[in-house]
Amino acid sequence: MITPSQRYYRNAARKTVPVPEGMDRVVLSIIGRWRRRAGVKRRLRREARKVLKISEQRFKGLDEKELSEEVIRLHGDARRGSLDGGGAREAMACLVIICERVLGMTPYEEQVMGALAIKQGLFAEMATGEGKTLTIALGSLILAWSGYPIHVITVNDYLAERDAESLRNFYRFAGVEVGFVAGKMEPDERREAYTCGVVYTTSQELLADYLRDRLKVGEDQAPSQQLVRQLFSSQLGEGGSGQVMRGIHTVIVDEADSVLIDEAVTPLIISRKHKADDFAECCRVAREIAMSLKAGRDFSIDHARNEIQFRTSGEYQIDRQRHRLSPIWRSPDRREELVRQALVAEEFFLRDSHYTILEGKVEIIDEFTGRLMPGRTWKQGLHQAIEAKEGITSTDPTETLASMSFQRFFRMFRHISGVSGTAREAAGELWTLYRLPVVKIPTHRPCLRHIEPMAVFGSSDLKREAIVNEIEELHQQGRPVLVGTRTVEESEILAEMLKERGVACDVLNAVRHKDEADVVARAGKKGAVTIATNMAGRGTDVKIAGPELEIGGMHVILVDPNFSGRIDRQLMGRTARQGDPGSVRAYLSVDDELITRFLPKFMKKRLKLASMAQSVGYQRLALSCIHHAQKASDRLGANQRKSVLKMDTWVDEHLSFVPESRRM
Repeated sequence: MITPSQRYYRNAARKTVPVPEGMDRVVLSIIGRWRRRAGVKRRLRREARKVLKISEQRFKGLDEKELSEEVIRLHGDARRGSLDGGGAREAMACLVIICERVLGMTPYEEQVMGALAIKQGLFAEMATGEGKTLTIALGSLILAWSGYPIHVITVNDYLAERDAESLRNFYRFAGVEVGFVAGKMEPDERREAYTCGVVYTTSQELLADYLRDRLKVGEDQAPSQQLVRQLFSSQLGEGGSGQVMRGIHTVIVDEADSVLIDEAVTPLIISRKHKADDFAECCRVAREIAMSLKAGRDFSIDHARNEIQFRTSGEYQIDRQRHRLSPIWRSPDRREELVRQALVAEEFFLRDSHYTILEGKVEIIDEFTGRLMPGRTWKQGLHQAIEAKEGITSTDPTETLASMSFQRFFRMFRHISGVSGTAREAAGELWTLYRLPVVKIPTHRPCLRHIEPMAVFGSSDLKREAIVNEIEELHQQGRPVLVGTRTVEESEILAEMLKERGVACDVLNAVRHKDEADVVARAGKKGAVTIATNMAGRGTDVKIAGPELEIGGMHVILVDPNFSGRIDRQLMGRTARQGDPGSVRAYLSVDDELITRFLPKFMKKRLKLASMAQSVGYQRLALSCIHHAQKASDRLGANQRKSVLKMDTWVDEHLSFVPESRRM
């Protein structure tokens, strides 16, 4: 017999509906535009003003005991499901006053708008520096009063711990315990944290715990019960032996465009190593065979899709050398796959861009954040191919025990909402995949950011020289400068050039990240020069003092365009926050990776000629080329996510043990 709790969670999973095609897709798009129309923002503003008015008239004069009694009353109303309309406004007004009393901060009208959007299951686009941390706290608290588990997704472990600890008294006064889950925590610590009403963690830790719980349930149950209980028990909160989570229901995602879009197709895999003594030797031999092949003659390269296709001569060369491989790897498919991975590692994966070497191990760098991904490995022999390329000891291959894409995981939640400074470019996809309407929250003060003309050069060397000249000039003026690069290698090159000129700088990248908080704290000081990868664009807060504001505020330099315009806008958002002054300049060279990978040949040639001649309108042409290349990159990413979604749909439709209500 299906209990009401089971029926509730089975119905909750109906959010995982397939992406429609044809006229259904058109209708869905129209509905999405209606859900994110301008009227939604106006309605949120009216609601926020009512909330602030109620907080002044109803709660401001209460003493601590009376306010605590109001919390208990509203908490009970939320448990009974009666916090709608006027009740929701009253609850939010109470939280506004608690915030003033406990944290000493009065939420702005715009922050209340964002919190109301979170409660209603909307995606709130809030500019960088507008106080998203407090907005999320207000939204998560009013949702936590319902009693369902609330998970807040942050960019990294440091931010998860920081936010949970700094807001603990605020949550506790409102009758909700808050916890955090970080990568190094033991199962008992995780289990204790998940008992809290609100849990701050990362998407990787949350999904990993979910998959481990499913595996544990499968181990503890009889075979006839395993499949069904794996689907439901961690969602139902029936924590069995070894399980750490009490369920999934509501998730609030900070920097949601990065988590829900950029990282969505990457599956999280729970695996275990197994010995394969001959595999390391086969990877070494495969690399030698790959290096004997010639591009254009034996294989073709698709730089946009990072794909290698063998030609007839290439297949013949591999076949001639198959005797060098162990017998199990001599079949046509297996030997070609080994050599293909060796070529992929050589052509597409660059040291200090996609990975780095630390203590004799290959450590992956997240291309969207610039941060290390410790413990993560590439699959299907790619990791061992890169180890063979670098000449280091090969690790044992892994056996997959459980796997799920983030896209599929987040579509399982009953209530999902998000906050980010950059979402408008992905508004259509956020609606299609997650039914998340994007609403733009206005800034508290007018933005004074000055965008300076783009500088375009014919080569990376000329571009670096111009960047260093500008940094040196601004440093002499005393203005703080933040330089954003795509790769670790680029950040180190610029740092060395500045050192030669006697300009001191801080470097923040995947290799040099231990003092991240201190580097960020110094970045806004007079004359400070900070060179950082994309990790400086997410979850950090650069403070600019009065004297620095008087001379123009922070200047941000974009060394090269990112594959997504949203990442560029995140870096720009480091300056001119909350109405402060600041400026931005972007640099471009015709050999930047975005241009070489995603721009058609005729446009690359035209851009190169225009940059050399410095002809009229060349900057407008450069902006057009960047826009074209980033759109092409976004289309490729969207197609990859669509493929993952189709695979998820196929799995649910064809596995007979999936309940009817969960089939897409």
